[in-house]
Amino acid sequence: MKTKIGLVSSVLSALLLAGCATDTYVSQENRDKFAGLDVSKFLISECLAPEREVHIAIAEHFAFDKYKLTDLDKSNLDSFVEEIRGLKGRITIVGHTDYKGSQEYNERLSQRRAKSVADYLQTHLDPKNYDWEVKHLGETQPLLLGKTDKDRAENRRAFIVFEEAQKYEEMPFCEPPKPERKVYMAMTPHFDFDKSVLKPEDLTQLDDFTAQLSDLQGSIMVAGHTDQAGSVSYNEKLAERRAETVVEYLKTKLDPKQFIWEVKSFGKLQPAINERTEKADALNRRAFIVFKESDITAEQQMLSGSQQQALSGNESEVMSIESEQEPETNSQY
Repeated sequence: MKTKIGLVSSVLSALLLAGCATDTYVSQENRDKFAGLDVSKFLISECLAPEREVHIAIAEHFAFDKYKLTDLDKSNLDSFVEEIRGLKGRITIVGHTDYKGSQEYNERLSQRRAKSVADYLQTHLDPKNYDWEVKHLGETQPLLLGKTDKDRAENRRAFIVFEEAQKYEEMPFCEPPKPERKVYMAMTPHFDFDKSVLKPEDLTQLDDFTAQLSDLQGSIMVAGHTDQAGSVSYNEKLAERRAETVVEYLKTKLDPKQFIWEVKSFGKLQPAINERTEKADALNRRAFIVFKESDITAEQQMLSGSQQQALSGNESEVMSIESEQEPETNSQY
């Protein structure tokens, strides 16, 4: 999973970097689209670097009632380690289980799964370079709501997010997050080929996710992804549309002013599965959602509300322009 995200200076534009420069086109229009003073101030208050790298990984192959990492998950984590080696920042890990067993037992099991990931990472990285935030949610945040063996297997997982941060002494106005704060992560079920439309089952899952955020404040980051087919530039736009679709729906269920919103487009650069099969392509067409609890100031609420109105107009204009363009050939997603 190889993606770098930079929030550039006061503009805080989303910049994707991976591999050689010729393979990482991101339009200036898309980079500037979600710039905002509210995001900048929130990042500083969270001790996060205004220009920061963000990397995401998933350990999703836990056996039933087990917390041992599989070789496939270790390989995924090895790639994650190489991406963040030499960087300093915050690593957040959230463990999950399926619904089998008591809630108390599943909470302990999800804690062991999250700890397995943390232990593995700490043996392959210098632990002193990172702030570690390890959470466990048991069965309370299922990725899929079904009861089949396949659904249960999908729910036995751990999410891992790295965000680059500066040292506290370099950011005197920030405060480390409270240890007891809530962190929720989710993935949408998989988008259809070359589509950014949410399906009914997606809405059900997002409704369950937003129900957990009642009476909370904080940041919501939504990152869009595509499969490996097609050009980097087109996939970047498609992934952004997928993320925007999720954000637009979340805002119908939440008070937008209670959250700081970030939209990321990973395009094809951070696949969940590094394979070129029909199944792998389907799994890679997704959006990743991260909520982190934090206090939002009245000023940030005002900035967030006014900026969202401006963004709504910009989004309509951009979509109108894109709809008039000739579709790219060899663009399959």
